[in-house]
Amino acid sequence: MSKRRSWLVAPVSNPELVARASKSGADVVVLDLAEFVVEADREAARAGFAQALQTIAAGGAEVFAQVDPTVMPDDLEACVHPGLAGIVVSRAESTGEIAEADEVLTRLEAERGIAPGTVKIVAAVETARGNHVAADIARASPRVCALTLGRADLIMDLRPEPSAEIHLLPYLMQRLIIIAGAAGVTPLGAWWRAPDRGLHATADNTYAAGHRGRAIGFKGAFCLVEDQVSALNRAYS
Repeated sequence: MSKRRSWLVAPVSNPELVARASKSGADVVVLDLAEFVVEADREAARAGFAQALQTIAAGGAEVFAQVDPTVMPDDLEACVHPGLAGIVVSRAESTGEIAEADEVLTRLEAERGIAPGTVKIVAAVETARGNHVAADIARASPRVCALTLGRADLIMDLRPEPSAEIHLLPYLMQRLIIIAGAAGVTPLGAWWRAPDRGLHATADNTYAAGHRGRAIGFKGAFCLVEDQVSALNRAYS
């Protein structure tokens, strides 16, 4: 398996961001259909996924697709093509969602000439419920290759404390790393500190978050802008 230090998320609905992602130097580009694509653009994004996949693959990165578990079959029909390395299940909350993804992926691989088991699954446990059953999710399919936390969604689900931090987050990160290790999958994440995360994180603070994350056991991390890619590649090298 190639290195998967930096995972750059790019919405399929924005061709400019897809083109920039292809030149970013990210180990993995996650073509998003779930988090950053508004409902009105979903169908067009699905229709354009195959071209976006080719654009990213031509730049040398592995390609994953981020899918919405509430419309799993539609998203997978659009994104499973030769060259797709895997999917990220956004806001994963149950083993049933992973089993559904496995079933649809198995059918599509057979229909589209892809070797069985090629398309892997990263489960993003971004809610209290998802974190509670993370160990079961990690073992729900042999396709599951990694687990990750979603800090923004956790804030909305759990609510921040007055310091604007979730004081549970260090515990949740360490717990995820232990669960991933026990299940034999890769833990993905970084130890961000307010206010530098997401779109607003500087390259230096992204490096610091990745360095802290690597120190506690994470093996790579997601980012949202291409300026953060080289920082994560350094942090997880």
